Amino acid sequence: METEILSEEELAEVTGYKQRHYQRRWLRDRGWRFVESRGGRPLVGRAYMRLMLGLAPTPGLVSPPPLPEPSWTPDFSRIN
Repeated sequence: METEILSEEELAEVTGYKQRHYQRRWLRDRGWRFVESRGGRPLVGRAYMRLMLGLAPTPGLVSPPPLPEPSWTPDFSRIN
C-alpha cells in the first residue's frame, strides 16, 4: 500500500537528487509546496506530486458521494 507521503527514493526519482539540500532547492525553484520533517527531509504528498506533474489522479482520491437527504426535518412551527 502506498503512503500519502513520497518515500526518500521516490522523491530522489522526481527531483533527480539524493541529497536533501538539492531536493529542497529543486522543489523551491519549481514552486512546489512541501514541509520539512524534524530531520530536514522535504515531505511531499503523493496526490500533490501527481497534480504538479500532470499525472492522472489516484482512483481513491475522487470526491465523495453527496450526503443522503435527511429522513426527517424538525417542526419549528410550535416554537414561540
